[in-house]
Amino acid sequence: MASNNGNDGGTQTPDTVVCDYLTIVKKEQNTATSEQMADETTRLSKETAKGYKICCLDRASETHNMYQDLLSCVALGQYKKTEIIQTNIDEFIKKDDDIEKLISESSKLLGDLCTKIVEANDELCTMTNCVKNKVLSKSSKITEDDRKAVDDCLKELNGESNKMVEKGKNAVESIITIAGIQTFTNTTSLKAFVDTLVEKMAAFKQCTEDYIESTGEEVEAAREELNAIMEELAQIECDAASEGTTVEGLQLLIDFICDCDCDGECLDLCEEFEECCEEADDTPPQKARTIKKGDQN
Repeated sequence: MASNNGNDGGTQTPDTVVCDYLTIVKKEQNTATSEQMADETTRLSKETAKGYKICCLDRASETHNMYQDLLSCVALGQYKKTEIIQTNIDEFIKKDDDIEKLISESSKLLGDLCTKIVEANDELCTMTNCVKNKVLSKSSKITEDDRKAVDDCLKELNGESNKMVEKGKNAVESIITIAGIQTFTNTTSLKAFVDTLVEKMAAFKQCTEDYIESTGEEVEAAREELNAIMEELAQIECDAASEGTTVEGLQLLIDFICDCDCDGECLDLCEEFEECCEEADDTPPQKARTIKKGDQN
């Protein structure tokens, strides 16, 4: 069996050369294994981060969609309704002002009409008394039939006058009732309320639109973060695969040196390889040289 302690006087023997190279190969293999394990640990960490980012993206997308639905199904419709209500209230207020003006004008006209009716009725009473007391009672030429005809005519005139007076009173009472209803249903008092309602609905709509914008930005940011994690994960997986290939290749190299079939007595250094590596840990190894294909020295 060859000895791995044949380095006398600084002269390298085949054993020490092989030992040095196997030591370097083993260290490179250990390094590659450690890096592969580190990549695997990092990969697991990135997988966890990927799951978290997917969760964040789903939550951000869900929130963004919720605010979009809120805008489409609630905010826009309710805001439009408040605008319609405001337009109708403004029109009602205008009509209410017109009605108030008509009531005022009608009241004045009715007042004048009632005054004229009362004056006409008073004049009729005066005329009736005059005809009865001055004409019919003192004239001897008027027949009974004429007296009856005149009396009937005066009664008819007085009856019509009384009806006009009664209608005038009813008209005045009606216009008073209408004025009371108009005052009670005054739509001007609704203007402040509907203006506040429109203002609140506009704020609600704007708030929803702002949330849509901000959650949209959150979705975009979450997507970018997930994409970055996926790129990092792809790099780590490739690095881990590369390190795994290196570990495999170095192991094949060790196996080739140690287990290669050969005629005659093969190198038996690999039987003491672990001891060789331990010695390499305690004693600085010979200056390593790069292993090149076809290098036999």
